[in-house]
Amino acid sequence: MTKRMALKVDLRQFLDEKGNVLVLTEQANKVFKFLTKIVLLVSQEAVSQASFPPTIEQAIIEVDLKCNTRADALSCRGKIEASRNLFGTISMIEWHCDTCKAAGTISHWQGSLWDKQKHTIH
Repeated sequence: MTKRMALKVDLRQFLDEKGNVLVLTEQANKVFKFLTKIVLLVSQEAVSQASFPPTIEQAIIEVDLKCNTRADALSCRGKIEASRNLFGTISMIEWHCDTCKAAGTISHWQGSLWDKQKHTIH
């Protein structure tokens, strides 16, 4: 049985200090597009499920992505499921494939171009 490691990503790794996307290799760009689509869809779902006070966990949603979109060499045809969870003051997106053991987390996505939540300035 093959055990796969989770892909733990800080979205800032792909951005410069102004929030612009860095020049990426072809493979890194594919992974980046995969991750930002997850952020976009999960944050849009968070807006539609908004509650006050905010809940710690968002329901798991099916993201319109196939597992094999992460890289050309992947053969898995599974679908990606994701949710937003609060860990203290950090909001993380957790995702996984419904077929293989591919999984990961995305941190520091809030306030990025792909975050569609409404933000309140205090």
